[in-house]
Amino acid sequence: MIEKNKLRSNLKNLDYKDFALSEINIIFLNTLIHQKKVCTYIPNKMEININKYLVNFLELQTTYLDDEMLNICLLNEPFVENKYKIAEPAIKIPVTDTQVFLIPGLGFTKEGIRLGRGKGLYDKLLSKYSTALKIGICANINLLDEIPTEEHDILMDYVLTENENFKIH
Repeated sequence: MIEKNKLRSNLKNLDYKDFALSEINIIFLNTLIHQKKVCTYIPNKMEININKYLVNFLELQTTYLDDEMLNICLLNEPFVENKYKIAEPAIKIPVTDTQVFLIPGLGFTKEGIRLGRGKGLYDKLLSKYSTALKIGICANINLLDEIPTEEHDILMDYVLTENENFKIH
């Protein structure tokens, strides 16, 4: 079995500027988030900008880093970079009632296993929201046959690519 760090080094320099979600998956995604409180992410250059496709949600939230833990706040501008060079709102209005998570990853399997950046921050956050819907976002090129798992890894409920979607449970 290939190790996670080797997978990360192979996937971390991909370019997503030409990523486009199919019309079918735009409709599918917006059906899942319809009138829900959605925690998304502010994409960096190594992540897909899924936010431009989101409509019909009740509230848009995002994550921020505080004492090596991810927390959730309302998504509002302006943004600042945290110590990992990840954008987050400058003014953080905390929330605790997230219903759907849109989650970036370096890779996913069709079975909902996620390859993150290796700090386990999303896994720790998601473990507090066991009833929330978890949707992994990646490009087709990021779909992997297998990813090693650890006890703390949280599975996605769906994995969404440009033109495919996989329901896990």
